[in-house]
Amino acid sequence: MEGSRHNKISELTRGEMERFLGQNTLGRLGLCLGNSPYVVPISYIYHDNKVYFHMTTKGKKVEFIQGNSQACFEVDEWGETGWLSVICYGKASLHDDFETKKKAFEILSGFYQTGQRIPDERIKNMNIYIGVIEIEQMTGRRGLMAKPMPEAQEV
Repeated sequence: MEGSRHNKISELTRGEMERFLGQNTLGRLGLCLGNSPYVVPISYIYHDNKVYFHMTTKGKKVEFIQGNSQACFEVDEWGETGWLSVICYGKASLHDDFETKKKAFEILSGFYQTGQRIPDERIKNMNIYIGVIEIEQMTGRRGLMAKPMPEAQEV
Protein backbone atom coordinates (compact mmCIF):
# COMPACT_ATOMS: atom_id res chain seq x y z
CA MET A 1 0.00 0.00 0.00
CA GLU A 2 1.74 3.15 -1.20
CA GLY A 3 2.07 5.91 1.38
CA SER A 4 1.15 3.54 4.22
CA ARG A 5 2.79 4.29 7.54
CA HIS A 6 2.59 0.64 8.65
CA ASN A 7 5.76 -1.29 8.09
CA LYS A 8 5.13 -4.45 10.06
CA ILE A 9 2.20 -5.85 12.06
CA SER A 10 2.95 -8.80 14.34
CA GLU A 11 1.13 -10.95 16.87
CA LEU A 12 1.98 -10.63 20.55
CA THR A 13 2.81 -13.67 22.67
CA ARG A 14 0.62 -14.53 25.66
CA GLY A 15 3.38 -13.25 27.98
CA GLU A 16 3.62 -9.94 26.11
CA MET A 17 -0.16 -9.49 26.29
CA GLU A 18 -0.24 -10.22 30.02
CA ARG A 19 2.65 -7.82 30.73
CA PHE A 20 0.94 -5.09 28.69
CA LEU A 21 -2.38 -5.56 30.51
CA GLY A 22 -0.55 -5.58 33.85
CA GLN A 23 1.32 -2.33 33.11
CA ASN A 24 -1.77 -0.30 32.20
CA THR A 25 -4.83 0.83 34.11
CA LEU A 26 -7.13 2.36 31.46
CA GLY A 27 -9.05 0.30 28.91
CA ARG A 28 -12.33 0.11 27.05
CA LEU A 29 -15.15 -2.21 28.08
CA GLY A 30 -17.42 -3.42 25.27
CA LEU A 31 -20.88 -4.76 26.08
CA CYS A 32 -24.03 -5.50 24.07
CA LEU A 33 -27.67 -5.79 25.07
CA GLY A 34 -30.11 -6.75 22.33
CA ASN A 35 -29.04 -4.72 19.31
CA SER A 36 -27.43 -1.96 21.38
CA PRO A 37 -23.63 -1.98 21.64
CA TYR A 38 -21.96 0.00 24.41
CA VAL A 39 -18.27 0.86 24.79
CA VAL A 40 -16.99 2.81 27.77
CA PRO A 41 -13.52 3.69 29.09
CA ILE A 42 -12.79 2.24 32.52
CA SER A 43 -9.94 2.07 34.98
CA TYR A 44 -8.97 -1.50 35.76
CA ILE A 45 -6.45 -3.89 37.26
CA TYR A 46 -5.36 -7.13 35.56
CA HIS A 47 -4.64 -10.06 37.89
CA ASP A 48 -4.64 -13.86 37.42
CA ASN A 49 -6.26 -13.80 33.97
CA LYS A 50 -9.04 -11.52 35.20
CA VAL A 51 -9.87 -7.85 34.67
CA TYR A 52 -11.16 -6.11 37.81
CA PHE A 53 -13.01 -2.78 37.75
CA HIS A 54 -15.52 -0.99 39.95
CA MET A 55 -18.73 0.93 39.38
CA THR A 56 -21.82 2.25 41.10
CA THR A 57 -24.68 -0.19 41.63
CA LYS A 58 -26.90 1.52 39.03
CA GLY A 59 -26.30 2.57 35.47
CA LYS A 60 -25.79 1.38 31.94
CA LYS A 61 -22.82 -0.94 32.65
CA VAL A 62 -24.81 -2.72 35.36
CA GLU A 63 -27.88 -3.01 33.13
CA PHE A 64 -25.90 -4.41 30.20
CA ILE A 65 -23.83 -6.90 32.26
CA GLN A 66 -26.95 -8.17 34.03
CA GLY A 67 -28.67 -8.63 30.64
CA ASN A 68 -25.72 -10.19 28.79
CA SER A 69 -22.52 -11.25 30.52
CA GLN A 70 -20.50 -11.56 27.29
CA ALA A 71 -17.89 -8.78 27.22
CA CYS A 72 -14.81 -7.65 25.42
CA PHE A 73 -12.09 -5.45 26.83
CA GLU A 74 -9.46 -3.48 24.89
CA VAL A 75 -6.25 -1.69 25.88
CA ASP A 76 -4.01 0.13 23.42
CA GLU A 77 -0.98 2.35 23.28
CA TRP A 78 0.12 4.63 20.46
CA GLY A 79 3.51 6.20 20.00
CA GLU A 80 5.63 7.91 17.42
CA THR A 81 7.07 4.63 16.14
CA GLY A 82 4.04 2.36 16.38
CA TRP A 83 1.15 0.96 18.36
CA LEU A 84 0.17 -2.01 20.48
CA SER A 85 -3.31 -3.38 21.20
CA VAL A 86 -4.74 -6.24 23.28
CA ILE A 87 -8.36 -7.40 23.12
CA CYS A 88 -9.82 -9.80 25.69
CA TYR A 89 -13.06 -11.76 25.41
CA GLY A 90 -14.94 -13.35 28.26
CA LYS A 91 -17.79 -13.20 30.74
CA ALA A 92 -18.32 -10.27 33.07
CA SER A 93 -19.85 -10.66 36.50
CA LEU A 94 -20.86 -8.22 39.22
CA HIS A 95 -19.90 -8.69 42.87
CA ASP A 96 -20.95 -6.73 45.93
CA ASP A 97 -19.69 -9.17 48.56
CA PHE A 98 -17.06 -8.12 51.09
CA GLU A 99 -14.41 -10.70 50.07
CA THR A 100 -14.37 -9.69 46.39
CA LYS A 101 -14.28 -5.99 47.24
CA LYS A 102 -11.44 -6.55 49.70
CA LYS A 103 -9.44 -8.62 47.19
CA ALA A 104 -9.90 -5.99 44.45
CA PHE A 105 -8.69 -3.18 46.70
CA GLU A 106 -5.73 -5.26 47.91
CA ILE A 107 -4.72 -5.84 44.26
CA LEU A 108 -5.07 -2.10 43.56
CA SER A 109 -3.00 -1.25 46.63
CA GLY A 110 -0.27 -3.66 45.50
CA PHE A 111 -0.24 -2.23 41.98
CA TYR A 112 0.15 1.35 43.17
CA GLN A 113 2.48 0.24 45.99
CA THR A 114 0.77 2.60 48.40
CA GLY A 115 0.99 0.25 51.36
CA GLN A 116 -2.32 1.78 52.44
CA ARG A 117 -4.99 -0.61 53.57
CA ILE A 118 -8.64 0.37 53.44
CA PRO A 119 -10.36 -0.52 56.73
CA ASP A 120 -12.72 -3.50 56.47
CA GLU A 121 -15.66 -1.47 57.79
CA ARG A 122 -15.22 1.09 55.01
CA ILE A 123 -15.11 -1.67 52.37
CA LYS A 124 -18.28 -3.26 53.78
CA ASN A 125 -20.11 0.07 53.53
CA MET A 126 -19.07 0.84 49.93
CA ASN A 127 -22.14 0.89 47.71
CA ILE A 128 -20.33 -0.39 44.61
CA TYR A 129 -20.01 -3.42 42.41
CA ILE A 130 -16.69 -4.99 41.57
CA GLY A 131 -16.82 -6.10 37.95
CA VAL A 132 -14.74 -9.14 37.02
CA ILE A 133 -14.10 -10.32 33.49
CA GLU A 134 -12.96 -13.95 33.35
CA ILE A 135 -10.83 -13.93 30.21
CA GLU A 136 -11.60 -16.80 27.83
CA GLN A 137 -9.64 -15.56 24.81
CA MET A 138 -7.05 -12.86 24.24
CA THR A 139 -5.49 -11.42 21.07
CA GLY A 140 -2.75 -8.85 20.71
CA ARG A 141 -0.93 -7.08 17.90
CA ARG A 142 1.88 -4.61 17.46
CA GLY A 143 2.38 -2.32 14.50
CA LEU A 144 5.62 -0.59 13.69
CA MET A 145 5.55 2.58 11.62
CA ALA A 146 7.67 2.96 8.51
CA LYS A 147 7.42 6.73 8.89
CA PRO A 148 6.91 8.76 12.05
CA MET A 149 3.41 9.92 12.84
CA PRO A 150 2.73 13.43 11.48
CA GLU A 151 2.44 16.21 14.03
CA ALA A 152 -1.10 17.20 14.91
CA GLN A 153 -2.41 20.23 13.09
CA GLU A 154 -4.43 22.89 14.87
CA VAL A 155 -8.03 23.03 13.73
